[in-house]
Amino acid sequence: MRCRKSGASLAALLLLLSACAPQDYFRTDIRAEPCRIGGKAGCDSANLQWHADDGYALGFVEFDDTGRFYDARQAEYVLSWLKAGTEPHYVVIYAHGWHHNASETDFNVGRFKESLKAIKHRHPGYRVTGIYLGWRGETLDAPYLRMLTFWDRRAASAKLGRGPFKDFLLQVERAVKCHPDNRLLTIGHSLGALAIFNALQADWLERVRRQGKGFGDLLLLVNPAIEASRFIALHQAVGELKAPVAANPTAYPSLMVIGSEADKMTGSVFTWSRAFPALFESVLDSFSPLETREASAWELSATAIGHFQPFLTHRLEAGPESADACPALLDDRAEHADRPTWLAGDDLPMPLFDSPGLYLRRLPAESGNGPLWFVQTDKNVLPNHGFLNRKPFWCFVEYSLEKRADQSDTAKLIANETPPRD
Repeated sequence: MRCRKSGASLAALLLLLSACAPQDYFRTDIRAEPCRIGGKAGCDSANLQWHADDGYALGFVEFDDTGRFYDARQAEYVLSWLKAGTEPHYVVIYAHGWHHNASETDFNVGRFKESLKAIKHRHPGYRVTGIYLGWRGETLDAPYLRMLTFWDRRAASAKLGRGPFKDFLLQVERAVKCHPDNRLLTIGHSLGALAIFNALQADWLERVRRQGKGFGDLLLLVNPAIEASRFIALHQAVGELKAPVAANPTAYPSLMVIGSEADKMTGSVFTWSRAFPALFESVLDSFSPLETREASAWELSATAIGHFQPFLTHRLEAGPESADACPALLDDRAEHADRPTWLAGDDLPMPLFDSPGLYLRRLPAESGNGPLWFVQTDKNVLPNHGFLNRKPFWCFVEYSLEKRADQSDTAKLIANETPPRD
């Protein structure tokens, strides 16, 4: 009798969980031409949307837990859209994190749309397109029980960076960066940052070593749910780069790892989730003096990279009054001509924007002038785990993107004008 009750209870629990499980993918209305928002037809399940009133397009490409397309036509039609048109193109790739997906009602989808609208407003001369990389970040809708899916969803996000996911990113880059006026910004958030990192880290490092450039114009990992140990080899390799790749004191990076000091998800929660597995994981057999002196193997494996102090190269701060503002940019050449090497030396904050202020401070870390920055923000820039609605943060990102793109264009011009050696 007792066994029958246990069996009935288990069956009831399984039935409950199956009822709470979200659908696998959402963009089932596959079309080559974008669905016009506000038109007669509904666009909630469309893979391509055209937001005519706000002047941007949004494409969705969804992946299963193995990193394969749910429907490869989603990728095909997004790529076709990117190749169409003649005006300069501003493209933003976004990979979401835990508890999210590509549903029209998903909080991240709505916030990403708001971000694209703001980008178009600030860059009216560009054709703006967002690419939302969807995966099963949410597998249970049940309260409390959904919090137990972290380990399973982390494992799934780690697999995303293989195969079609990576191939699609590289195809987008080829389609966008075929013209120097185009801009490509790639963002991975939380577990989405893990997927992006796994897909691109090897290619990024190889390109930096050979050509001094990374992926697209700027690659961002925001509040990444990635342990610091995963960055040891990358940190050491960047530190070993030769000039001019690593020595330009005013150069902006091609890869930024940005973590908020106020992010509890990648702070205490991440450490708690990693505490036991980290006991059984090994890191590199040999460490540089920095790692040996500053952290144990367990700390490296249990600490999210955005909270690992020894690697931090910069700190981004804002006044509390700047939370909802996107302040005008200061002309650093005119206003700060007397401090041309501010990134290289002093620890005084450099104001990037006029009042209300947004300040970037270089920290005394190795490889702080290289193509990889580890940036910590204060709570006024990023008050929690999210970032999509933080205007000062977006201002800093767009400023960095333009600086990086200008550097790449200048480098190409110099290379083309330099006569070949005998």
